[in-house]
Amino acid sequence: MPNDMDKSAALNGRESMNRMDLREDQYIAGRSEPLTYFQRFLSGEPEGRTIWSLYGTAGIGKSFLLDAFRRQALRAAAVMLQVDSRDFNHKGDLLCRQLLRQLPSAKPPLADPLEAVVARLEQLAAETKVVIALDTYEEMGDLDSWIRERLIKRLPDGVLLIVAGRYRLKDKWILSPALRERILFLPLEQLTGPESAAYLRQCGMEDEERIDAVCRRTGGHPLALSLASVVYPQEDWTGRSGDWTEWFEHLAKTWLREVPDDLLRKVVETAAVLLHVNREVLQAVIDRDIDDETFGQLLSLSFVRKTERGWMLHDLMRFATRKQLEERMPAYFERLRARAALYYTARIRESAPYRSTEWEVGELFYYTGIPLIRSLLQSYSRGRYTWELVTSVNLDEGETYLRKRLEAATPLMISGMDPETEERYSEFVGKEDMTMTIKHLDLRTWIELDQQSAMLLRSANGEAIGLAVIVPIHKGTLPALIRDPFAGPYLRSLTPPELRLLEAELPGQAGWFIRTIDYADWQNQDMVLETMYLMFSYMCSGGLFFASPPPMEFFRVSHLNLGFQPAEGVVHRSYDGKTPTPTFVLDTRGDKLEAFLRFLLRRGGLPDELDLFEEGPGSQLTEREREVVALVLDGLTNGEIAKALFVSEITVKKHVSSIYGKLSVKGRGQLIKLFSGKPRIG
Repeated sequence: MPNDMDKSAALNGRESMNRMDLREDQYIAGRSEPLTYFQRFLSGEPEGRTIWSLYGTAGIGKSFLLDAFRRQALRAAAVMLQVDSRDFNHKGDLLCRQLLRQLPSAKPPLADPLEAVVARLEQLAAETKVVIALDTYEEMGDLDSWIRERLIKRLPDGVLLIVAGRYRLKDKWILSPALRERILFLPLEQLTGPESAAYLRQCGMEDEERIDAVCRRTGGHPLALSLASVVYPQEDWTGRSGDWTEWFEHLAKTWLREVPDDLLRKVVETAAVLLHVNREVLQAVIDRDIDDETFGQLLSLSFVRKTERGWMLHDLMRFATRKQLEERMPAYFERLRARAALYYTARIRESAPYRSTEWEVGELFYYTGIPLIRSLLQSYSRGRYTWELVTSVNLDEGETYLRKRLEAATPLMISGMDPETEERYSEFVGKEDMTMTIKHLDLRTWIELDQQSAMLLRSANGEAIGLAVIVPIHKGTLPALIRDPFAGPYLRSLTPPELRLLEAELPGQAGWFIRTIDYADWQNQDMVLETMYLMFSYMCSGGLFFASPPPMEFFRVSHLNLGFQPAEGVVHRSYDGKTPTPTFVLDTRGDKLEAFLRFLLRRGGLPDELDLFEEGPGSQLTEREREVVALVLDGLTNGEIAKALFVSEITVKKHVSSIYGKLSVKGRGQLIKLFSGKPRIG
């Protein structure tokens, strides 16, 4: 029986819940088994299964159930920590820091983050029940082994670990009897007929005939049911196929048609066109203000999920909504897509001189790229790997990687379908050909030439699984690059004045030469994605970026798809002594950045109106004031702007004051609002 202190804690937990939390509890249908198990855990019943594998298909309600667990824990004055795999780089210490940020009274770790987590969990576990929930676990990648081999072994007795994902824990999780006996498998299936009916009644549906038809047509799929619960009562539920996937697309259309708030409906349609969603980009693309209430309504929808870069619509809802919008209003759809592309184009153009724009470049390629690129960019899996500079400390590890790759080459096989256009793609390169990326590569020589030249790609458990050699071009490296058999042919084709432009003084550089980008598993699309983002980080940095990859069709097409152009008349045969090999160049120095952005937009069939300030409210600003505005739009403080522009904070304040006066605005909020609707078309 709970004592008075327990009752007081539980009461305080209930009082701290907001009305929305309490209302959400009323919408739980089915899931009685996992909810009962969780309540037993909170009440202190002995249970040896302290690892729960919660799994099921997309839209089945895993995150919704975790949220129900959170509310139960709050009422019981227990501690529940939730981490989504999409919200941090997949390394053990970063996972620990995610947990520490949520732990009550936890202080920043002075040493090992794992030790700090374990110490705080031991304190809490002695006082109350503790739960750690890891969501979208299927995207945790190589961190899975760290969690299994290190974190679980250090967790205090009684701490419950919930692993929620699309797939059941398997392989090494069940090979060990000691580990296997701790796992409770909780598959989430579609709701039964009675459970579906109970949910619909709770949502206010009263017509039993309609309830029965909805239950049959949706097959009890939770996300489909949540949409069906709000469509118009007279909707015809009798004349369609029983395939719930077809019904989901139908429901998405109906839900959008019947949403009573016209602005919310337009916001959802716009969000479906975007890859990542935040308030600023929504306002720019929809070309109107979005108030707090409307944006809050969007975020509260069951098919909207939080990510590191903002929010995303659930895959099913995004694809269905985007498809129906494109079919129903193709011109309007194209205007939204164009505004999104122009928004990120403007962000790149204004921000590239001051910081890396790899994320904005990735977003732009989502709207202007080929199906393969677009499909990869929709992955939630980025963050499983990290790039680390190769130095004298880890040089041996880099050379070991090269030896292993030559001994165990793997072919390149990529195939799939763009879920939005349903266009299929396929690529294949034999394993022997794939070793050409690292043949003749002397890693030590490049490191000695410039310590910024090489990077190892590491998995979450620290294994070296990739290597990139991207050599900065400056006064110190240029002579060696001119002599290099792969870089030299292009550099020697330049005129003396063009070469002099590449003689940058350290610590600057005039560009970069890609000697190689290679990884252990060419079939791993997450590694392909890491390579793409590495390329994105250089592409709009205002330098000369060139490469001479192995003479294979895949590499030729890949560079062309990224916007590189063949260097006319430049050919060498250095890979095998006989095959002509071209060089590909991407030059974004000065005005050439704008030319490149315009090229991407035209290739995507989009207009190339780029300038936020041209003939707009910023046309009266000085060049320096425009730079300040661009950094304000990026969210920088006055102090951060001062560091970016190498001026004093007082100088920045003077610029900001002048900007406010010229534009007749009273603060940052009005300034951002003034530019949030740009660029505009149509």
